[in-house]
Amino acid sequence: MQRPPHPIYNIPFALLCLSSLLFSASFNMLIPELPAYLSSIGGGEYKGLIIALFTLTAGISRPFSGKLTDTVGRVPVMAVGSIVCFVCGFLYPVLGSVAGFLFLRLVHGFSTGFKPTATAAYVADVVPRERLGEAAGIHGVSFSMGMAIGPAVGSAISQHYP
Repeated sequence: MQRPPHPIYNIPFALLCLSSLLFSASFNMLIPELPAYLSSIGGGEYKGLIIALFTLTAGISRPFSGKLTDTVGRVPVMAVGSIVCFVCGFLYPVLGSVAGFLFLRLVHGFSTGFKPTATAAYVADVVPRERLGEAAGIHGVSFSMGMAIGPAVGSAISQHYP
C-alpha cells in the first residue's frame, strides 16, 4: 500500500506565502505614487535612478543574504529584512530631499533582498523534497500576487488620504 504524499498545505507554508504576498505588496504600493512625489520635491530628473536603485541593490544583496541565510538561519534573515523594510516604508513621507530618497532607496532595496532569499530557503525546509517544485510555484504566485495588488492598494490609499 502506497502512502499518500505529504501535504505542503500546512500552517508554516501558508504563513510563508501570506508573508510573501504582504511583503511584495508593501514595497510595490509606492511604485505608482513615487514619480509624482519625486517631481513635487524637485527630483524629476532623478526618477529613473531612484526607482532603479531599489531593484539594483535588492539584486546585489541576494548573494550576501543567501550566505547569511545558510550561516545565521532563515528566520533571523527574514526578520531583519522585514523589519528594515517596515521601517523604511515609514520614512518615505518624512523625506523631502532627493539625496534622502537616493539613500533610502539604497537601504530599502538592499534589505528587500533579504526576505525573499531566506523565505525561498525556508520553503525548501518546510515542504517535502518531492513536492518542492509545487511549493515553489505556489509561493511564487503568492509573491506575484503581492506585486499585482500592491500598486492598486497604494493608489487607493493615496486617493483616500492625500
